[in-house]
Amino acid sequence: MDFEPFLNYWETIRNCSPQTIQAYRNDLELFEAFLQGQSVADISQVDHLVIANYIKHMEQKVNLRFARIGLAESSIARRLSAVSAYFKYLCGTSDPMLQNPLSNNLRKWHRDKTPKPVDDMTLELLITGMTNIRDRALFTLLLASGLRVSEMHQLNRDSIGIEVEVKPNGQECVIGTGKVVGKGNKPRSFFVDEETLCLYSEYVATRADTNPALFLSERKKRMSVRAIQQTLATWCTRLGAPHINVHRLRHSFATRLANADIPDMVLKDLLGHDSFSTTLGYRELSDKSLARSYFSAMERVSR
Repeated sequence: MDFEPFLNYWETIRNCSPQTIQAYRNDLELFEAFLQGQSVADISQVDHLVIANYIKHMEQKVNLRFARIGLAESSIARRLSAVSAYFKYLCGTSDPMLQNPLSNNLRKWHRDKTPKPVDDMTLELLITGMTNIRDRALFTLLLASGLRVSEMHQLNRDSIGIEVEVKPNGQECVIGTGKVVGKGNKPRSFFVDEETLCLYSEYVATRADTNPALFLSERKKRMSVRAIQQTLATWCTRLGAPHINVHRLRHSFATRLANADIPDMVLKDLLGHDSFSTTLGYRELSDKSLARSYFSAMERVSR
């Protein structure tokens, strides 16, 4: 199958990031390999039965990374979504008679996009337990900035500037600022608090090399997105913590700010969301925050 026109469409017309394009490519190549193993020679031969067998194949696949049988439901949903997108593209550009066999399957495998922040006890266990300063700086920065892992991968040693602001009461406040190219190839700003800046500076001071990348692998190359994910998984295992996807650190960042009553529009910009409804998903306030808001409102009403 020729995926290049489809991938070019998502890259040039839909303005997707290189990471998204590569993810589509990987998922479609895996689907093509499955079809070859099933002796399915043409995309028009893919029907509901083929898709059902593909799902069964993914559910029974040996997952060496996590030492278990079967891919996670989120991984299966992502792969099916990529295949469905490819069918939709073919229907709209070259074969309007082609039927999308995933039109009803995706509803069952729709990913739960409800924010899943990591509890404070687990975060404390992980961050304080990381004895490697690179890793502690990396994941503390992820948690403090709300960056996506693909955005963290971009950072260089000079990506974060340090500024000193003077508050109305005369107190000085040190903050870090930077810019990244986010989802959809859109530039956006991010900020870093003073405590995280101290750890960041401590880590940078240990670097004696000339590589511009902020975080390097053991091979002294820029850490890949996969390497960042695997590093967190390794620490979870080593410290006896439940497995945590790196993206959940972003959920924790957003939920903390939402529970601190940060304005919705500010939170949207900090997260780099296109859709305001995505930001509102983090308005699942904790009971403590709900109670605080309730009593604050009642005090105003009773005056």
